[in-house]
Amino acid sequence: MTEVTELTELAYENGRMPLTATPVIGTPNRSYAQAFEPGTEDLDAAEMRVTVLGSGDPFVRRSQAAASILVEVGNEQRDFLLFDLGSGAVANFNSLGLPVTAATKVFLSHLHADHVGDIPTFLWCLAKGGRRDPVEVWGPAGEYEPLGTRAFTEHLAAAYAWDTESLAGDPRQSGVRTLTTEVPYDKTAVVYERNGVTVTSFPVVHILNGAVGYRIDFAGLSVVFSGDTRPCRTLVDAASGADLLIHETFPAAPTFAAKAGIPVETASHIIAAAHTSPTMAGKVFKHVGGRRVRRSAR
Repeated sequence: MTEVTELTELAYENGRMPLTATPVIGTPNRSYAQAFEPGTEDLDAAEMRVTVLGSGDPFVRRSQAAASILVEVGNEQRDFLLFDLGSGAVANFNSLGLPVTAATKVFLSHLHADHVGDIPTFLWCLAKGGRRDPVEVWGPAGEYEPLGTRAFTEHLAAAYAWDTESLAGDPRQSGVRTLTTEVPYDKTAVVYERNGVTVTSFPVVHILNGAVGYRIDFAGLSVVFSGDTRPCRTLVDAASGADLLIHETFPAAPTFAAKAGIPVETASHIIAAAHTSPTMAGKVFKHVGGRRVRRSAR
């Protein structure tokens, strides 16, 4: 594997190198191309594929969508699950050529706009692309009902009533419905068990009560997605022994201050109150051990 340095041409600069020294974890029975080409690599029965659809902050770019992770599993159903859908993520999902008809499972870490901004596109636009099944949405309950995921999806349905009504008599109208399951924001819980896949939610620390991370287990493999969080014990516990940890990190305070046009003191407070600095992310990785990947909000 060629070393990745500050001179490496990144993906959004038309580079083709993976941004990790270990893009494949484990000992598969076949070799893989250095760059993934959609539609060219069928998953084996005991494989998972993780695609970062978006890793950016609220300032969306053409080359970098806001937060979203796609997990594909090699079960008979070829299930795939989406974790957060920030703005720009659906375009990147569509580029993978996966069946729109099977795009029905979304897990939300919290309800900040940069993590849910593409939910309307996913619901109403992909339904017009042929999906007929309702979309199942898992997301945290709020400390009180109006701040929970169910209230979020119900208000979306009200806001897009005109769009939904325009599909009256069209069999695709059912594809805009949501079936919402709220997960606990204050304790770890198994929230999904189907077709050999288990998803466990766990509370994280991010401004208000009502933010969670997720662990996905399949065929002896495990992936943990932190969502947005300060360093916290619940995440370390969930990620211990995992094959892959996708953890948020914010720029160092001087960098964030310069980018956002705010005082360094304000930037330091925001990071300490709601996010994980690069230094602290390193400490989390040290505690967790194993293989890991950091998601950088920059």
